[in-house]
Amino acid sequence: MRYWKLFVIIVFACGVSHSQERNYFYQGKNFGSESLINPGSLLVNAGFDILQATPHTRKFADIKFGTGARNVYNNLIDPFTQINKFGWNRFIGQEVFPTSLKLDKAQWFPNYTLHLLGGGMDARMMYEWYGVHNVPYPAFFAGLTVATYHFVNEAVENAQYIGPNVDPIADIYIFDLGGALLFTSDAVAEFFSTTLHMTAWSGQPAWNPEFNTLENHGLYYVMKYTLPFAPTTSLFYHFGDNGLFGLSFLQPNKESFTFAVGATQKQLRTVDVTNGVPTVSVTLGWMAGIFYDRENSLLASLIASNRINEKLRLNLYPGVINFWGFSPGLFASLGNNNQFIAGFSIQYSPLGLAYRNKL
Repeated sequence: MRYWKLFVIIVFACGVSHSQERNYFYQGKNFGSESLINPGSLLVNAGFDILQATPHTRKFADIKFGTGARNVYNNLIDPFTQINKFGWNRFIGQEVFPTSLKLDKAQWFPNYTLHLLGGGMDARMMYEWYGVHNVPYPAFFAGLTVATYHFVNEAVENAQYIGPNVDPIADIYIFDLGGALLFTSDAVAEFFSTTLHMTAWSGQPAWNPEFNTLENHGLYYVMKYTLPFAPTTSLFYHFGDNGLFGLSFLQPNKESFTFAVGATQKQLRTVDVTNGVPTVSVTLGWMAGIFYDRENSLLASLIASNRINEKLRLNLYPGVINFWGFSPGLFASLGNNNQFIAGFSIQYSPLGLAYRNKL
């Protein structure tokens, strides 16, 4: 019963009404990455995003969702007790304010980028999606969508761990709710949409029935800042479980080519346990990508990295290849142990189908 009270509060806070004088993050494009945006695909890409990193498994049967959901719930209903165990100075310094640039103490960084900015944009984008599709009470359903994916994300990340966990406390109560409220402002939405050209370039999630795995998923955001002295060139930032910096070059036909390099999350690891409360950090690897978009909707990408799960991934989104008037999304990737994965996605479906030669 207490869980539903908590969930209703989160839904309400994430779904605060917007003015919707215009759409900033969803225009209903029928090509590229925007054509695959819907509540189901957002739930899959965002809720299971952490499965890209080891030691998490991509096999649905091995995800300890029930254990994770109960533990996240237990921490959320009694946040101050868990923070007391962790230590308020550590909580504020590692989770809330950027007091250290050391990787082991920089849990605040994804809180600002993914939860505050990314999660806030998602809430606004879902509000606009429901409005474009004439769904009644778009604020409520936007709140329900993002609240669900936030909770699923925390439960999947928690996995089989049982005990104090301050990460979902900071993520949900401070940054997820804060981001949703922040992006109710038209001024904020307009700045990120028109000045920084922020949008979502998420994966094309697909299910492999042979191994019961989730493939090619992921929640990614991009920003482009047009250089005032070179109006066809933009500084580019791609972030999710990675951070890529580069340059984007606008063509006369409103299509852009982008080249970027940076770091990616390679592996999660526990770096400290105090009073039974763990601190989780990451091991970083390298990543580089080439991106091709039209009107800021991603059409194709080729990404190379030294990630444990994959070293090369190609995505072609709807609008690139047509079969007798039908344009699916296609993808293929190669893992470090010569795993070959390929599949397709279609508009309005949260999951496509994938082939995998081995685990």
